[in-house]
Amino acid sequence: MNRTIPAAIATCSVALLTVALTAGCAQRTTDGEQTMTPEHSKQALVDLMASTRAVMGLDEAGWDAAYELEPDPCSLSNDEAGVNFVDARYWAGETDPDPAELVDKVRAHWESAGLVTDVDDRSKSGDTLIWLTGRGGPVEGMEMTIIPGQVALDGESVCVVGEY
Repeated sequence: MNRTIPAAIATCSVALLTVALTAGCAQRTTDGEQTMTPEHSKQALVDLMASTRAVMGLDEAGWDAAYELEPDPCSLSNDEAGVNFVDARYWAGETDPDPAELVDKVRAHWESAGLVTDVDDRSKSGDTLIWLTGRGGPVEGMEMTIIPGQVALDGESVCVVGEY
């Protein structure tokens, strides 16, 4: 099934991920030792994306195909070069999920994983447009965007020391 991504989701997701990519930092102990490897950073993102999709309860057949995550360059807090991973998945199903229920489930899940969340509801005249964002926990950030007929789920791993 060929799906197109509405301009609102594409533009907002790209803008938010671009901002997030420039703000990454590695998790370190007080003595400066790195506590997370690139593989651990990637796996934390993969796990949170999968558990979030499970919590959403949307028909698995509606999700686009997964792809292999490749390292992206990022800057650590000390201006060293680092790597992180970005994942973006889109769902389009036969019926629209209840937006409020979906936001409540995902928000509770992310907060239980240690993310600080925020909701931006710009729905008007029956058209749904909701962004749920989360920062911290095992990842740099997550975002869920809901519009009529589609849900976008984006995530960015923690930036860690590693080769791009």
